[in-house]
Amino acid sequence: MAHRPPFRLDPTLSFPAFLEHLYSYYQGGGIEGTGYRLNAMRAWLSMSGRKKALKALQDLETAAETDDAAEIARSLWMSKRSYLNVKRFVRNLPAEREDAAVEAFISYRWESGEHVAWVRKLAADLRRQGINAVLDQWEVKLGESFTSYMMRRIETADVILFVISPGAIRAAEAPDGHGGALQFEVQMMNARRMRGNLRIIGVYRSGDRPPNYLRDHRYVDFRNDRRYDEALQELVADLRGQTRAPGIGQ
Repeated sequence: MAHRPPFRLDPTLSFPAFLEHLYSYYQGGGIEGTGYRLNAMRAWLSMSGRKKALKALQDLETAAETDDAAEIARSLWMSKRSYLNVKRFVRNLPAEREDAAVEAFISYRWESGEHVAWVRKLAADLRRQGINAVLDQWEVKLGESFTSYMMRRIETADVILFVISPGAIRAAEAPDGHGGALQFEVQMMNARRMRGNLRIIGVYRSGDRPPNYLRDHRYVDFRNDRRYDEALQELVADLRGQTRAPGIGQ
C-alpha cells in the first residue's frame, strides 16, 4: 500500500487554512486523530510565535461568534479541557524579541549544485520564520571579498549554523592552510566562541559524524528529507528561545 506524504507544518498559512489542511489529513478520534491534531496544532502555534498565535485564537473565537470554550472545543473535535490547554500553551509562549530578529550566519562548504540549493532553501525558510539568516549567496556581490564578508558577519552574528557534510568536515579538519575558506570561517567562529559570546549549532545534512570541534554538541538533524519540516521547527524554536521547560504543574 502506498504511503501518503508526511503532514507539512506551514506557519505561513492562515490559521483557518492550516486547520482545514490539518483536519483533512488527521481524521477521526483517538490518538490517530485527536492526539495528532493537538500536537500539530501546538507545533504550528509555536512556530508562528506568540503574537501571531494569540491573534489566531482570537480570530477563531470571533469567527465562531462566541467565547464559550466548550462550544469552540466541539467545533474543533476536542474536549473543553484540551482547548483550554491549547490556550494556556499559547499564553505561555515566550514573547518575541522586539529589538531585532536573531541573526544566524550560515557556514557551509560549496559542494554540488544540489547541496548549495538546499542551503539556500534552508536560509530562505528561516527568514520566512523571522530568523535573520545571512548567506554569502545573497550578500557577496561580484568583485567583493568573501573574507571581508565572513569577518563582518561572524563578528555580529547571534549564532552560527554550521552545515555538516563530509566535505565540510574535511575542510574544517584539514591541515592548516589546506581547508580553504571554510577552514578560515571555522577558525574565526571558534576564536569568537572562546570569548564566550557565540553559539555554534551543527546542522546535520549528510555524513555519519560531526566535526571534532562539535563532537559533544547537540545538533539538529536534516539528513532525512521527509523530516525537514520537523527539523526546521526544532531549529526555529531553539533560535527563538522557545525550548524552555513547561511550568511546574501545567
